[in-house]
Amino acid sequence: MPALLDAAARQLISYEDVARLYAEVPARLYGLWPRKGRVAPGFDADLVLVDPSRVWTARDAGVHSKAGWTPYDGRAFTGRVVRTYLCGDLVAEDGEPADARTGRFLPGPGLRPG
Repeated sequence: MPALLDAAARQLISYEDVARLYAEVPARLYGLWPRKGRVAPGFDADLVLVDPSRVWTARDAGVHSKAGWTPYDGRAFTGRVVRTYLCGDLVAEDGEPADARTGRFLPGPGLRPG
C-alpha cells in the first residue's frame, strides 16, 4: 500500500486504481465479491482512510507482522493510512492495531481456515 499511495501522490497512478487494486481485484480473485471489495449498499463496511499528503519514513520497528522487517526500511513515502475499519469497526489507527481482534474468516473457493 505505501508504494502505491506514493505513486498516486506522484500522479503515476490514480487513487481510484489504488482502491481497485487493493479492494475489488482481491475480492474477486478470492471469491469474496460481492460482499467485499467495494463501498456500496450490501457490501461490508471495510474502509481504509488515507492522508494523501502525509510524508513518513518506513522503519522495521513499525512493522506489525511475523517477518518484523520491511524491504522499504529508511524509504520516505507520501500518503499514509491513518485509520482502518472492518465491517464499520475501527481496527487500526495511525499504524497501530486496535486492542481487540475482530472479524471472521470468509472462505473463498478452495480456501480453508488455518
